[in-house]
Amino acid sequence: GGRTEYSVPAVAEGQPTSGASLYCFMAILPDSPEVTLMLLAKRNKASIFACDASDVFHSWKSATAGWDTGESTLTNTDVFINVWELVHQKGVYRNFDWTVKVDADAVLVPDRLKSHINALRPPAYRAIYLK
Repeated sequence: GGRTEYSVPAVAEGQPTSGASLYCFMAILPDSPEVTLMLLAKRNKASIFACDASDVFHSWKSATAGWDTGESTLTNTDVFINVWELVHQKGVYRNFDWTVKVDADAVLVPDRLKSHINALRPPAYRAIYLK
């Protein structure tokens, strides 16, 4: 099963809050349109390239699985696990307050995310997942 979701209350005034430094990464499929999107973001110092640190990892094409409805979906769990293992092995994330996984076709504005984090007043030294 999945993990239970719960709210983390903002810390009181004067109490230590989490910082807002960002380590951002994306996984791209070589020889796909994701490469062009990543290069465009890099050239413009946008998306993950506007974070405090960033990395790009290569992924691979996922298989598809059929359902009894006749629909199919990507089975890319193995790709995501592999990329997270690469992030962990590289270890850069340890130097930052937040780790952000970004798709090449997503819009990330790091300064807006930092403002949002600061406004939440998350407690320091606590693992938190933001949706």
